[in-house]
Amino acid sequence: MQNKNEITLRNVGHGVNDIYWFILPSLLPVILDHFNMKYGTAGGLLTAFLLVIAVFSFILGKISDYVARANILGLGFLIASTFLILSTFMHGFGSFMTFILLAGIGVSSFHPSAYALIDETTEYKQGRVYGTFEFWGSAAIFLMFFLHGFLLEKLSWKNIILVTSIPGLLVGTLYLTRSKELRYSRLREQKTISHAPNAPDIPPFLFILFLIVVALRFFGIIAVVNFTPTYLVREVGLDKSIASFATGIYFLGGLVFVSLMGRLCDRWGPFPVLLFSTAAAFPLIILVAVTKPLFLLPLYLLLLGGMYYGAGPAMNMIIAKMSSRLRKGEAFGYFMAIIAVTYSFSPLIYGVNADRLGLQRTMRFFSFPLLVSTVGLFILLKVVHANHNFRTTMAGHSKSR
Repeated sequence: MQNKNEITLRNVGHGVNDIYWFILPSLLPVILDHFNMKYGTAGGLLTAFLLVIAVFSFILGKISDYVARANILGLGFLIASTFLILSTFMHGFGSFMTFILLAGIGVSSFHPSAYALIDETTEYKQGRVYGTFEFWGSAAIFLMFFLHGFLLEKLSWKNIILVTSIPGLLVGTLYLTRSKELRYSRLREQKTISHAPNAPDIPPFLFILFLIVVALRFFGIIAVVNFTPTYLVREVGLDKSIASFATGIYFLGGLVFVSLMGRLCDRWGPFPVLLFSTAAAFPLIILVAVTKPLFLLPLYLLLLGGMYYGAGPAMNMIIAKMSSRLRKGEAFGYFMAIIAVTYSFSPLIYGVNADRLGLQRTMRFFSFPLLVSTVGLFILLKVVHANHNFRTTMAGHSKSR
């Protein structure tokens, strides 16, 4: 096992990195006003940022299989923080967007390497470990939205980005100064962990289908989460600070549910947990869009956040099991790249539709990808189960001969 300091650094790093994924959505209502943007333009900004993350998630995930992961992680944090800070000194939209996109390269480095590290260094109770890992991510984003709610009344949005970027400089420095120790730990664990010899050998096309089905899940949820602050301000009429607090409830739901969901993965298996959380998210998005009665909105946001973030351990465990033919950094790089591509286009499509249909109707529309994803996951579960049984049966016949 990794020592406690390494685990703490990994979990804290997850929190800081997840903040960078959502720093723009949390400030989007203010950025909209500052640059006088339409919803479609705002969605395009988010799309471009996430598309950069998608491309470099695959590239850096693959590189991390051959280079010390700690160096990849450390440089990623320094790049992300540096360019986010530099973006605050830009006055024009074009220059601001350029530095935001460069920061996205650094943001992309964390998840493929960190997920691979967990798989390499965790033999038992992976659901619990992934649950703790995701807990730190949801905790950090919740605190960010909560603090931004206070800071929006006292600081400019550029100063808020600057302040929020500082922790990444510290985490990046820690990773780089301890890279040799962390690399030795990773190699040591790779030698000591023995994977089960009868682990299912999943055909690559099923792995690809799984990524597509999960991408549909993210397509609906991420657009809703990104535009929730703007929806609450423009449609519901909440103050910007209150909207930031309310959006933070998503990630409070992650805090409440993610550790439990991780433990359920160890007990029931990851596929049933992922299927349940995806099916539950479909009606919850519709309920958020209704917002009547208003006092139930926090409950809907809490539950939706739990289903959104709580599925993280299940997805990570399934990726590790279904990608037996790939190196782990490469496998999680594919996962993060496809998810980030989905992340990148869903806000753009949401924004364009919101300009035409309104924010509320668009939010309702974006619940249906969750329904399609649920059906797809159910079918895929049956196919994978049948495929595994077939291989097991054939192996038994071979041995009997």
